[in-house]
Amino acid sequence: MGRLRDKVILVTGASRGIGKAIARAVAGEGARVIVNYRSSAKEAEELIAELRRRGFDASMVRADVSREDEVRAMFELIKRDYGVLHGIVNNAGHGSAIIWNKKFHELTWGDFEEVINVDLKGTFLCSRFGIELMSDGGSIVNVASISARSGDTMGIPYLVAKSGIIALTKAMALALAPRIRVNAVVLGSIETGWVNWLGSDEARRLISYIPMGRFGKPEEVARAVVFLLSDDAPFITGHSIVIDGGECMACD
Repeated sequence: MGRLRDKVILVTGASRGIGKAIARAVAGEGARVIVNYRSSAKEAEELIAELRRRGFDASMVRADVSREDEVRAMFELIKRDYGVLHGIVNNAGHGSAIIWNKKFHELTWGDFEEVINVDLKGTFLCSRFGIELMSDGGSIVNVASISARSGDTMGIPYLVAKSGIIALTKAMALALAPRIRVNAVVLGSIETGWVNWLGSDEARRLISYIPMGRFGKPEEVARAVVFLLSDDAPFITGHSIVIDGGECMACD
């Protein structure tokens, strides 16, 4: 039953948006899913209750992935409760409409630190401590963005952090092979909370650049993540799978 049957999978930033869709998908494939959250306790509790009603094995753990002490404590709890880990989805990301919309000359280094500490440092910390529980091998999936390849005038600290994640993915894949596979999903315009930061004209403009004619759905990202976590992808490591509806065909 399921491509991830009995595997223990941690999804960071999983209380809403793309992380929530991934948690649902991996649970639906038979995994024992651990939902990480930082401040959205109510949303995490609702998700856990939903998954358990559906008969899935799900638990939740609070940790700010940008804080090494909290990440260490999170993995100590996972070790106590599960003893092993088979997969990590490093999805947690910093969200700020204010930083996203700042022009280059308005940015401060503090803006970069805010984003990098969650997106890039958090990916490193969760991977670094998580691999200690992956004695049977496994798969790590990091979340990046096509803006890291194409560049952008908006969300500059985000694209810098996501560029680092793509580079880190390759380094980790080399360092952890052959026992642990490491890949990234590189996302285009996926319909989550950030869409609310856009005016209707800006949203239409973005959609006009997407050959598929719409924003992507979190569930479509989740299906790709399940594939990379599963034994259906045993010979894929060090790669970045682009999920963007064709938006960035010419990025490279």
